[in-house]
Amino acid sequence: MRYYVRMKRSYFCHIIICALSAVFMLAGCIEDGFETSPSSQPRFSVDTLDMGVQFAGRPSPTYAFTIHNPHSRQLCLSSVRLRSGEHFRINVDGMSAREFSDVEIRAKDSVYVFVEGTFPPSGLLGAQMVNDMIDVVTNGVTSSVVVAARCVDAVELDGMTVGEDMRLTADRPYLVSDTLRVSRGATLTIAAGASLLFHDKAALVVEGTLCAEGTADAPVTMRGDRTGNVVADISFEVMSNQWEGVRFAEESAGNRLTHTQIINTCQGLMLDSLSDLTMINCRITNSGSVLVEARAATLTVVGSELSNARDALALLHSGSFLFDRCTLANWYLFAYPSLAIVEMTQPDSIASFESVNSIIYGRGVPVGFGVDDPESLLEMPIRFRRCMFAVAGEDDANFVDCIWEEDPALDYSLTDYVFEYVPMPESPAIGAADSSLDSPLLPVTDFRGRRREDTLGAYAPVDNLSN
Repeated sequence: MRYYVRMKRSYFCHIIICALSAVFMLAGCIEDGFETSPSSQPRFSVDTLDMGVQFAGRPSPTYAFTIHNPHSRQLCLSSVRLRSGEHFRINVDGMSAREFSDVEIRAKDSVYVFVEGTFPPSGLLGAQMVNDMIDVVTNGVTSSVVVAARCVDAVELDGMTVGEDMRLTADRPYLVSDTLRVSRGATLTIAAGASLLFHDKAALVVEGTLCAEGTADAPVTMRGDRTGNVVADISFEVMSNQWEGVRFAEESAGNRLTHTQIINTCQGLMLDSLSDLTMINCRITNSGSVLVEARAATLTVVGSELSNARDALALLHSGSFLFDRCTLANWYLFAYPSLAIVEMTQPDSIASFESVNSIIYGRGVPVGFGVDDPESLLEMPIRFRRCMFAVAGEDDANFVDCIWEEDPALDYSLTDYVFEYVPMPESPAIGAADSSLDSPLLPVTDFRGRRREDTLGAYAPVDNLSN
C-alpha cells in the first residue's frame, strides 16, 4: 500500500511537471511566434541606397541599410534577393550571396544589408547610372530597395613620374593610387574642370612646375578618392586625412594655381626652401595637421579661402608672403587647433609678410609669433592692413587700420556641416575693404564668379549674385 501511494504521488507530480512545462512552452511559443499577416511588414532605413560616384574596374566601398522589424513578434523574410546581381553584391547578417531565404528578425530588432559593386568600363565620357533592386518578400508581400551608383571611367596614375611637359584634361577624372611626381624641368598643367582623386597615402610632389588653370565654372579639384557621404548627409569632403597633400620641393619654381580646390588632406600644402607658389581664387580646406606650411619660400595668396585644420592654417617659418582678400577661417570639427590660425615661428627670418583686406577668424589665437620680446616685432616687416579679427586688439606698427572685435558673420554651421564662409547680408565685412591696398593679381570676381567689390575676405556676400 505504501508503495502504491508513493507511486500515485509520483505519478501526480509527473503530471503537474508536464503541465507546467507545456504552459511554459506555450508561453515561449507565443512570445517567440511570428507575425504572419500580410499587413505586418518591415521598415527600411532607405528607399534608395545611393552609392555616389564609383570608378570603373575598382571595387566600391561598402554601403549599408537596415531592415527593421517594428512589431512585437518576429518577422520572417522569406526572401531577400538581388534582382539582377550583374554589378552589385550583397551581404545579409554576415553572409554573402545573391539570395537569402527565411531571414528572421526579432521583435523591435534590425538586420543590416551590406552592398558593394564593381562596374565595367563603359567607354563613355561622364557618369553612367547603374541600378539594381533588392527585393524583400515578407508574408507574401514584396518590397524593394533601389541601389544606384554613378559609374565613371577614370584614368589611373599609379606611381607615375612626369618627366616632360604634360597636360591633364577634364575628359575623365584621374585616380592617383601612389605618389604622382613632377620631375625637375617638367611642367604639369591641369586644365579647367579636371579632377585628381588621391587614394590613401598618395601625394603630389612637385620638383618642377605645377600650373592649374581652373575657372569659376570649371575649377580644378584635388581631393581624396572617397566620394558621396560618410553617413547620412555628412560628405567625405569634411573629413580630413584622406590623402597626403601637395609638396613643392626645393627650388620648385613658377607654380600657379587658379580656381583650384584642395580638399581633405593629411597636410594641405608644403613649400620647401626656395620654392614659390601663387594661388588666385583658390580654396584649400580640411587638413589633419597644418593647412599650408612654408620654409624659406615665396607664397602669394590672392582671393582665396584657407580653412579648417587641426593645427595652423598658415605655418610660416621664413620667406616672403602676401595674403590679399583672403578668408582664413578655422572651425575644424575634430580637434581644437594646437597653433594660431597664422603662426610665424621665426619672425626675424621673414623677409616680408603682408595680409590686406582679409578675415582671420575661428577657434584659438588668430596670430602667433615665436618671440620672447613682443616689442621686437615692431621693427620687423610684418603687416596686417585692414584685416578683420573677432578678438580684441589694437593697432600698432604690425597691425594697421584693422577691425577688432567684429564677428564677420560668415555662412557656416558646425551642426549642419556647412562651411561656405560667405559673408551673410548683415556681415560687417561688406564694404569694409580698402581696394587701394589690393594686389594687381586680384580678380574682379571671386571663386564662384561673383563680383567681390569692397568686401573683406575671399568671397562676395551671399546675396550678391551678379557677375
